Amino acid sequence: MFARLFARSLARPAPMRAFSSAAKQSIPTPRGAITDHTVFLSKIGRSCEGLGDKIQDWNHLFTVTSNEMKHQLGFTPKQRRWILNWTEKYRQGVDPYFISKPDKRLRKKMKQKPRK
Repeated sequence: MFARLFARSLARPAPMRAFSSAAKQSIPTPRGAITDHTVFLSKIGRSCEGLGDKIQDWNHLFTVTSNEMKHQLGFTPKQRRWILNWTEKYRQGVDPYFISKPDKRLRKKMKQKPRK
């Protein structure tokens, strides 16, 4: 009985899958009006226009990690989140567009709970 079970386990090898490393993310090619990393950063806005000199090239923009942005490049948390969010959207096929920040008074009004 044990010999049959052992023989079956050898007949079907277990699939190999590495869970210890993340899947490699693709680096998309520039498309449309986006020609290089400086144009991309200016399109996404939120004070990212001036960060083009810190990022070396297109490949660096899509391979840099949040930790590298923090310690080596000196980006703020908001800038890191914004850039990483838009690079992922661009990988998925969404071209950058301007998203305005709501007025402070409007944000304060939205946070207030309705009275009962």
